[in-house]
Amino acid sequence: MNENDNILLEQFFKEAAMPPLEDDGFSERVMQRLPRRSNWLVHLWTLFCVGVAMAIFIQTQGWKALASYAMLFLTHVEVLVRTLPTMLDLSAIDLSGLMPQTSILEIVLSLMVLMVLSVIGLTRWVSRWA
Repeated sequence: MNENDNILLEQFFKEAAMPPLEDDGFSERVMQRLPRRSNWLVHLWTLFCVGVAMAIFIQTQGWKALASYAMLFLTHVEVLVRTLPTMLDLSAIDLSGLMPQTSILEIVLSLMVLMVLSVIGLTRWVSRWA
């Protein structure tokens, strides 16, 4: 930027700046009336809920469900990674007329939908127990 641009920008921002509003100490009085301590009951309730959630997670052995969802997701990723090279090179696929080429796209889309659904299921499961 050159000097002229800087001068124009400074002039624009000076014109756009609003003067401070006079409130006759209203803001100061509002701030004084606000509670200064945090509400300890809210913190206690949050701590209790987290403790209950952890107890339910331990009681139901939630780590097994998390591990199964992680394995399902990784399996979907592995299938996608292993089949991706064959999907990109359609000439290498010889299905002898059993499956048209459009079915490959449907398979890929189905795998992606399954991956998304497994992630959605995982998030719903976590939000249900959290």
